[in-house]
Amino acid sequence: MDPEDQGRTEAPTGKRRSEARGEGQFARARDAGGVAATVAVLAVLYAMGGRMVDALQEYALRCFQDPFDFVRGDPRPIFFKTFSILVFLALPSALAAVAAATAVGFYQAGYAPNWELIFPKWDKLDPIPRFQQYFNPTHQATEILQNVGKVSIIAFIAYGAIRDAFPVLSHMVGADLVQVLQVTLETLTKVAIRSTLALAVLAFADYGYSWWQTERSLKMTKEEVKDESKQSEGDPAVKMKIRQKGRERLRMALMRQLRTADVVVTNPTHVSVALRYRPKEGAPLVVAKGYDEMAFHIRLIAKRFGVQIVPSPELARTLAKRVRVGRPIPVDLYGAVAEILAFVYRLKGKTPWD
Repeated sequence: MDPEDQGRTEAPTGKRRSEARGEGQFARARDAGGVAATVAVLAVLYAMGGRMVDALQEYALRCFQDPFDFVRGDPRPIFFKTFSILVFLALPSALAAVAAATAVGFYQAGYAPNWELIFPKWDKLDPIPRFQQYFNPTHQATEILQNVGKVSIIAFIAYGAIRDAFPVLSHMVGADLVQVLQVTLETLTKVAIRSTLALAVLAFADYGYSWWQTERSLKMTKEEVKDESKQSEGDPAVKMKIRQKGRERLRMALMRQLRTADVVVTNPTHVSVALRYRPKEGAPLVVAKGYDEMAFHIRLIAKRFGVQIVPSPELARTLAKRVRVGRPIPVDLYGAVAEILAFVYRLKGKTPWD
């Protein structure tokens, strides 16, 4: 294992990936753009090849039928016609190639404009590190082997396509020119398609190797992950203090609310609803409610303040579900709540007006 990789056992975080992508460190295939552009050009030629051949044939016939127009005629129509045919032949393929190469570039790099890259970095202009890299025997041997391997594969595939077509081409001596051109174009098309497919496979393999290298270089140590977590989410100790303060504020709020409560209706353990009744308020109000741990705290504080706790599972669930804190109970629950309040008042030996 590389000494630099020791301890780097954690997968890179999203922030680490984002920073690396902004610095230009991401998986890429060097020939992916060229392969995509070639495929786009072949697709355009396949779709528009017939019209392109007709347009070129028409232009050639005009040149041979009226040669004096090109010698002694007005040059402007000649220039316009020549420019038009060149644009028609070249522009669709060029636009398709640019679009395909750009799409592949966005796929590999993503859309993350970094305006800092516009400004020159003077340390990058130092030629010594670049020369050291170029004259590094290991680097040179790797580059040469890769290039020779690619050329050998493409040459072998092109040779196979031409070898298959050679018997047909050898019998084309004396054949019609149009037929010869047709067979030649078919052969060249086969060579182009097979070579492009081979380059696509090589580009895919190159991307996989680049992805593996990138993932390896982006790995992080456990300490780096912890430090990043602290920076992005805050120190765990600080977060714990914040949660403690939040619980303390909640406890104080419950204490203020339960000081005025007359009864706490429970489930008996999972739900607690504190009720208060004052004649001037019209109907009993829900002053506090909670589930599970919160329900436990409500009962605990209620005992501290001497608030009566009455188990009534169905009523407790209904109140907790239907009534928000600070709101009066619905009319259809008046009877059930009145019975509980009357029971509590009898236990205390007083009335709601006391």
